Amino acid sequence: MFREDTLSSKNILVTGGGSGLGLSMAKKFAELGANVMVCGRTEAKLDQALDELQKSGPGKMGKFVVDVRDYEAVGKMFAHFNEAFGSVNVLVNNAAGNFLSASEDLSPNAFRSVVDIVLHGTFNCTQHFGKQLIAKGEIL
Repeated sequence: MFREDTLSSKNILVTGGGSGLGLSMAKKFAELGANVMVCGRTEAKLDQALDELQKSGPGKMGKFVVDVRDYEAVGKMFAHFNEAFGSVNVLVNNAAGNFLSASEDLSPNAFRSVVDIVLHGTFNCTQHFGKQLIAKGEIL
């Protein structure tokens, strides 16, 4: 459907890109020529994902171990990717916390973890990304 070079000029960051839907999206972006960066909390998953990504497309691939709930750590991740790739052009907020549990069995602490990853993690990544775009004059 798309040409192989459709995303050749893009540097795409996928949070939670070490497995599942995040990794699937990252692979497709790589197939379409993008430079793809993935992040997550588990280095072993990210290493395996990076191996798969490098086989998926011709672009540059990268990973960063980070807990998106940590605002300062997210800032370090963006600085790392900006240095390695020039900038991040596209952010896919995919990171999520999940527990295989019936709702009535989910503890308040587990629920808080899910909310922190999904809401605070998305805010942290989006704010750093937005500040980068503002600094570059891409958003006024």
